[in-house]
Order: sequence, then C-alpha cells, then structure tokens
Amino acid sequence: MSGGVDSAVAAGLLAEQGHEVIGVTMKMYAPSRPAHARSCCGAEDFDDARRCATLLGIPHYVLDFQETFERNVIERFATAYANGRTPNPCVACNNFVKLGTLRVFADRIGARFVATGHYARLQHVPTGAHLFAATSGEKDQSYALAQLSPDQLRGLLLPLGTLSKRETRAHARRLGLPVHEKAESQDICFTEGAGYRAALARRGLTFVADGPVVTRDGESVGRHSGVVNYTVGQRRGLPATHFNDGPRYVTRIDVATNTLVIGRENELGSDGLVADEVNLIRPERFAGGPLRVRAMTRYRSPRSEALARVEDGRLYVEFAVPERAVAPGQLVALYDLYSDEVLAGATITEALGDTAYT
Repeated sequence: MSGGVDSAVAAGLLAEQGHEVIGVTMKMYAPSRPAHARSCCGAEDFDDARRCATLLGIPHYVLDFQETFERNVIERFATAYANGRTPNPCVACNNFVKLGTLRVFADRIGARFVATGHYARLQHVPTGAHLFAATSGEKDQSYALAQLSPDQLRGLLLPLGTLSKRETRAHARRLGLPVHEKAESQDICFTEGAGYRAALARRGLTFVADGPVVTRDGESVGRHSGVVNYTVGQRRGLPATHFNDGPRYVTRIDVATNTLVIGRENELGSDGLVADEVNLIRPERFAGGPLRVRAMTRYRSPRSEALARVEDGRLYVEFAVPERAVAPGQLVALYDLYSDEVLAGATITEALGDTAYT
C-alpha cells in the first residue's frame, strides 16, 4: 500500500471478496528534500496507507526495503544512464522489489499472493498465469509488468485490471477511503520532483564529460555536456538544433567514443532491435521460430507489428514499419498479434538499421 488510491482500493476489493488481507508499505528510500517528499516514501503517504488499512480493518506494516531498492533500482538506473541507456526504474522495482524482496516476505508469513494496484489483468489457469492489458486503455500498465516471470505472475493478484481510474475512485468513495481524490505522482519516486539528473547528482553520479555532437554523416556540429543528459528521441537541450530545415533529435548515443549523434525527425526510425534479459511469459509461443507480434518499445507508445525470435538467449525484433526512437535500456514488451495478451518482455540493448521513419 503506497498511500495512493489504487493500492488502497485493491486491498479493499480483495477484503470484500473474502481474502485475508495484510497491508504492507515499503520504505524504499529516505527523501532528502522534505518539502518535496510526496512520493510513495513520504511520511504523509505512510500515514495515508495506515489510515486506509485501519478503515478497511486489516493489519498494516511498514517494511524497510531501502537496501534492495538502492542496489536493484537506483544503482541500476545510474549505471544505465552512464552507459548511454534510458532505463525504466518502475520495471526494475516490480521485478526486484515488489515481486522480489516483498515476495520473500510474503512466503515467510505464509501469504499465497502479493497484490498490487497495477492496471492489468491476470488469468490464473492450471497451466499458469496469463497476463493481459487492462480493460481501460487510458491506465493500462501491463507494459511495466512484462518482465515478471511466470513464477512471479502465479503469485500475483491484480484487482484493478477491469476498472478505469474513475471507477477506482468511485470504489474508494464507496469504501470511505480518504484518498479517493488524492492526486497521482507523475515523477520517478526517488527524483523527488527534481528530475533524474538531480537525483543522480545527489549521489555524486554526474558523469559529466563533454564530447562531440555529430550528424549521421559524421559532420561535427557542436559539443554536448555529457551523455547522461540525453536520451534517444530528445529534442530539447541539444547544443546544435538551429537548422534551416527543421529541428534535430538525438538518434544515437555512442558511449565508446562519447559521441552524440543527431538527426531530423525522419532519421529516428529503426528497422528492428536486439534485447537481453529476456523473459518469456508464454515460452511455448516462441518454440516454433519467428513469431508475429505487436511490440511496445516505450510506456504508452503504440504497439507496432513485428516479427520476433529468440536466439542464444537474446531477443531479435524486426518491425513491419520502422519504429520511432528505439532507446537502449527501455523495455520492449511483446503482445499477441490479435489480442491483449503479453507474451514476453526484454531490455533493449541495440536499435538496428538507420531507416527513414514515416
């Protein structure tokens, strides 16, 4: 229970269904900016979670997971940026903390399931758990769960998968929960509203080393302030964007040479990608060779038709139409071609091809 409306309603709905529910709030880091401590680790959020648990008549505990969060989320986040990648810390938090360390705690106390307030659907059948996108497209969070293993999914419940946000707030009002109108946090929790660069700098991880900015043809057009400050597809903050034929975007980050490559909007396309940390939720679907899927390369991006195959532990994806701004470090989630089922997830390591994006 983060102190927000989603997890509070998830707990309430499960209690109404007859489950024995225990509310757990995870302390994952200590905010350094009290005035901005409105993340899931702020004192106000702990109080909100406790109040909701009391109103629902369930026990509530606060667990200190700062060490595992620092090691598996923040350090991973920093390392990715230092290597020119664009990480997704929420995915790492789901994998290593909520369905990792918290799962260990659940096993110790004999809890069969961990439940969260994510908007996605699970079907538990004798052959395992099947993950699907939420019914409400506006809040679908299945993408962020695509690297959960089949074993992790078997021990997970997602009570909000068929609800819209409006319906969740209506349930909160019905249950008498004081967080029914509480605003959502839009920031990465440990950035405390100051952006990821400031979060890295607070830990002494600035990685500032200027280097060349070049076009795809190798023409030097300026200097950058450190690759940690940029991501593929970025337009703002570039040192050389004032061209007569339109704006420029980051198309590639070459960490080996500390070089930023920029180009026009139509130079952001990639024919495909390679990914590691491959998680096959439905491994049998990939056993017969290349599989036609729909791939999502960023949260809330469209699902693009593609051909996917797994070879030597790596995932290879070829897009039917060049995909815009494929960023190493991001998650690629693969969906069934004809339904909302999530089949696999992996971490992008390389964008393939330099194709015009249309």
